[in-house]
Order: sequence, then structure tokens, then C-alpha cells
Amino acid sequence: MYVEIMAALSIASEDDEVMAVVLTAVGKFFSAGMDFENEPSMAYEVQADDSARTAEIKRALPKRVEEDVGTWLPVLFIESFIRFEKPLIGAVNGPAIGEGFSSLLHCDLVFATASAYFWAPFARAGVAPEFCSTILMPERLGRSLANAAIYLGHRISAAEAKSAGFVLELFPTGEKFESTVLDRIEEGLALTGPPELRTKTLKRYKRLVYQDSDREKLLLQCRKEFELIREIGRSGDTKKVQEYYQNVLPG
Repeated sequence: MYVEIMAALSIASEDDEVMAVVLTAVGKFFSAGMDFENEPSMAYEVQADDSARTAEIKRALPKRVEEDVGTWLPVLFIESFIRFEKPLIGAVNGPAIGEGFSSLLHCDLVFATASAYFWAPFARAGVAPEFCSTILMPERLGRSLANAAIYLGHRISAAEAKSAGFVLELFPTGEKFESTVLDRIEEGLALTGPPELRTKTLKRYKRLVYQDSDREKLLLQCRKEFELIREIGRSGDTKKVQEYYQNVLPG
């Protein structure tokens, strides 16, 4: 999934016909969070149904070096969000948990259903905040709500997220959500000039909103966060936390 999303962002970045990218999902959840029983090696092995760009990225992935988090696939995945030069829009059709939530911090706009919620219980998973959460969460949600989410594992409701300004607009949950959001986006894009200039205009604007210094700050923070994740894992604390919750919580 990491590489497939990286491929989609790469293709969208190069295609002048693409003005913006909408990040959404199918089903009741936007994201149920990390599958801790996944097989990481699959991310490096070209599969029969991989797209040409996905296969290309997999073949170019650096060998993971434990001492250099810059070689880790999750870091490269997050960097693809940081470096993306066009508007990225979240259409949150349901609960956004873990990286499903923290990835949305990199979206320029977020729409959501009224039944959505946002939850990233970093300590519950035995890891550290990632996706530049330690910078972006206070910026996007306000310090108090961000601190509640980071320190206390607070689950943020759709109403709280809208009140904080993180979500632009809430819509009823249902099959029409995606089409309604796309209609709203297309209405706005129609106001960005003639079609042949829209992509150029939006990229120019994003360079002003997110300057090189902003990107460099996020790239550095991403690596700091994963250095802490590495430290926690090496200490054995990640395993202790996960074993603890397996024993005290059902499922």
C-alpha cells in the first residue's frame, strides 16, 4: 500500500492534467490503522498485479539500513506526502485511525462524514508519533486538542475536528459522500482560471503556502520521529506495550 500510494502521487505529480489529488477509501472506515501482522518483505517484491510505476519504485527502493531511518520505507512513504507539489485533499468517509489520521495532517483540505473520527493512539501501539504529527498536529488542531490526542490518546470526533478547523465541511454518511465532495472540489477548481492554467496556478500557490524551509523542517522532523520509534523498538518497550494490551483488551 505504501508503494502503491507513492506511485499514485508520483504519476499525479508528473501529469499536467491532474490539478489535485483526493485521498479517500471504500467501506465503513477511512483507515483501520496499521496491520501489525503484515509481511514487510512484500513491499520490496514486485507482484504480478503491480502497476508499472509501483514495480519501478519497488526496484529502486534502497536497502533498509537500521542505523539510517532515511532508508526505511515508512519514512520514504511520508516524504512522498511532504514533497507533493499539488493540492492534496482528504475525503474521510469513516473513522481514520493511526496513519490514516496522521497522513491527513498533510492534506491541504479535509472533508469528512459526520460519523468519522480521528484517532492515533501512538503509545497504545508502542510506537511514537509519526507523519510529522509532533509539528503538524498542534498546527492543524490547536495545541490543547493535539496534546490530548498525543498524550492521552484522545479520539477526536468529526464535530471537534471541524470546530478546530481541521475539517472544512461535514457531510452525511452514505454513498453520495464521495460524489458530493468531488462536486465541491470541481466547483472550486473552476474558479482557478482557464483549464490550461489551473495546474500551474495551483502549484504556484502551494509553493507559497509550503515553502522549501517548511518542507525541510518536516523532512527533518519525520526522521527524528522514526529515530525515536527505532529507540523504543530496540529497548523492547514496543513488544511490552503490545503484549500488555493483548492481555488486557479483547481482540
